Amino acid sequence: MAQSTERDGETLIGGMSTAGTATDAESPSGNNDEPLRRFLPRVYRISAVLTVVGTIASRVAGADLLAVNFFTGSFIGLLLLYVTAWLVRRYMTPVAHIKRNRNRLFLLLMAKLPLLGIVLYFVTSGDWFHPIGFLMGVSLTPFTLTLCGLILLTRQGSGDGRPDWTAVLDKTKRSYR
Repeated sequence: MAQSTERDGETLIGGMSTAGTATDAESPSGNNDEPLRRFLPRVYRISAVLTVVGTIASRVAGADLLAVNFFTGSFIGLLLLYVTAWLVRRYMTPVAHIKRNRNRLFLLLMAKLPLLGIVLYFVTSGDWFHPIGFLMGVSLTPFTLTLCGLILLTRQGSGDGRPDWTAVLDKTKRSYR
C-alpha cells in the first residue's frame, strides 16, 4: 500500500510513520489514535475466541450439527469483515485519484454479494445445514463489532479524563472528497 503525504493528526494516512511526530513521552496526552489502531485486530481476536468457545461448548453439549454450522457461520462473518476492511484500506487512501478509487471500492464491495450468494447456496443446500447454528455464527461478528465499538465509545474521554460517550461527538470529522 502506498503511503500518502497527507497528515491525519500525528501519523501519515495509509501507513505508520514516526518521523516528525511526537512520541508518547513528548506529547502531553499520549497517543489518542492507539485505541483505533487496535480496534479491528481486537474484534478479530474476540470473534475468533468466541467462535472456538461456542463451537467447543456446542460440541460438548452434544449438538454436533449446531457446532459445525456455528463454526461455518462465524468463519463466513469473519471473512466478510476481513475482506471489507482490506478493500477499504486498499482503496480509500487519499491520493489524486480518490473518486476512481471510491468507484472501484464500491464495485468490488458489490461484487462480493454474488459470491456470498453462491457460498450461502452451497451451505444451505447441504444435508448438514442447521439454520439456528448458522445464524448464531453469522451474527457473532456484527455483535462483537458492535460491542467493541460501544466499549471504545465509552472509553473515549473528554479532555478532563472522565469517560463520556458524548465526547466522541465533539471531535471534528474529516472528509476526503
